[in-house]
Amino acid sequence: MSARWRALLREQWELVRDTGRLLGPSARMLTTTEAHTYAYSVSANFLLASLPFLFLLLWISRQALPSLFATQQAVIGQMVANYLPAGQQRIMADATRLASRHTVQIFSLVMLAISSSGVFLPLEVALNSIWGFKRNRSYLANGAVSLGLAVACGIIAYTSVLAASLCAALAQFVLPIAWTGVTGALTSFFVTLFSVPAAITVFFIIYWKLPNGNVPAAQVFPAALYAGLLAEVFKTVFPWLLPWLDFPSVYASLAIPVTLLVWGYGGALLLLFGASLSARGVARLPAMHIKLPRYAELRAWYIAHGHKSEAAAAAKQS
Repeated sequence: MSARWRALLREQWELVRDTGRLLGPSARMLTTTEAHTYAYSVSANFLLASLPFLFLLLWISRQALPSLFATQQAVIGQMVANYLPAGQQRIMADATRLASRHTVQIFSLVMLAISSSGVFLPLEVALNSIWGFKRNRSYLANGAVSLGLAVACGIIAYTSVLAASLCAALAQFVLPIAWTGVTGALTSFFVTLFSVPAAITVFFIIYWKLPNGNVPAAQVFPAALYAGLLAEVFKTVFPWLLPWLDFPSVYASLAIPVTLLVWGYGGALLLLFGASLSARGVARLPAMHIKLPRYAELRAWYIAHGHKSEAAAAAKQS
């Protein structure tokens, strides 16, 4: 191994080790009572906001592209099946049945405005504490910021739904009708493909815009990337734990909301963990240094090879 490669590997190892040193303090932050208080509050309000958000997402899909609504509905159903740990079919069926009602749309907007403030208010207090910002926004100012963040999250979610729907519609158009298994697998793949960047973008916007202070975007994005990838791991691992938790035997008919509450609680702790990483300086990802030739070297190479080509062409003509 050359000295250049050894130096490059040593540099990457130093960056990874620096990142690893930040995991301990961020994990210890999750053991504080404040972190669990914030997480419980975020989880409860997220449960209130999730169904109105789903109603409005289905309504926007119907209004924006009616000809593609069936595919968009299937994509949203796949997203619900992928991310929610329990009650997916029941929740999606109720959302589809209620989304077309005008009164439900108005009520969903009101509930989303109220519950989004309930989600982002404790998050702002937690992020301000993590970053060391002494002042929190007023209730009305936080409500305005929360509503803006809810709209931004909705735009991001619908963009990922639309992109996955267009790809799924293209696959249905190209493949034979009988290949339902292949098209279903491709739809699931497209949902995952566009959901992961959407989740990372949502984490990034929350970490960047929610704290009541100046937060560097370059310092926030790596933590949002880590949190988004950890969210994918959490989404996969949590359903495996449900048989051991056995909520139906304890909560009976309330098992689904309790499961969603515990799932949201774990997701809120993960979000706070990523926020702690961003505040502690996880700003440097393992770097890749690609040496590009300078302009003078490119010009010299072009002139030399150009003369050779001209000489070869002249030799052929002669």
